[in-house]
Amino acid sequence: MLILAFDTTSPHGGAALYEDGEPLAEARPQGTETYSIALFRMVDELLLEVGAHLPDVELFAAATGPGSFTGIRVGLAAAQGWAKALGRPVCGVSVLEAMVEATRPRSGTAVPFLDARRGEFYLGVFRRTSLAGGTGISGEEFSLCGQGRVLDAVQIATLVDELTRERQFGTTVIVGERDERALELSERLSNPLERMTAPDFLAGSVARVALRAAPGGRLQRPEELDAWYIRRSDAELNWRA
Repeated sequence: MLILAFDTTSPHGGAALYEDGEPLAEARPQGTETYSIALFRMVDELLLEVGAHLPDVELFAAATGPGSFTGIRVGLAAAQGWAKALGRPVCGVSVLEAMVEATRPRSGTAVPFLDARRGEFYLGVFRRTSLAGGTGISGEEFSLCGQGRVLDAVQIATLVDELTRERQFGTTVIVGERDERALELSERLSNPLERMTAPDFLAGSVARVALRAAPGGRLQRPEELDAWYIRRSDAELNWRA
């Protein structure tokens, strides 16, 4: 299955072509170009590099957020447009899930978080869906428990304390390699837990999550693809105020 995956949620995103889980080509934005320009340039470069054409793509996978509101909208609109025009399925993958996929922790619980500004962080609690008996752990897949959250540093420390006490097989906190505020907070967490750093480039992780979703009938129609902002934009908050 040829998958075109992209992450337009941050300046460090990009696009990738994967064939049955194997990376074929990757591309990243250049300079200060916006994703309304960069995404289409990157896709053209990827297809040219591997000698493929857009109709050859069998699945479009896009990061749904959280992150840049404008970037998310550009990525989802492109995925929906291409998929609808070509009659292909889509798969929306949250940035937090892609961070878990990128690091593949060995613990039973994974807590990725990233800077949401205003002294807050986007966060998700993911639990391993397949645990072996005894002390062994099997499987690679994690599932989000509940909803995404927006928490401050004190709330995150409290949550991690609770998870560390309550959950078997340990807890791993995951932050982005250039997310300075999240990195600083992760170092202040006092529990004896695992800390992992996810790379900025998550398009490959988005592709791998989408590939796992395909056999289980968890792909989406283009019109079902939706953003995962977690927190509303400033414009929405100000308007509602």
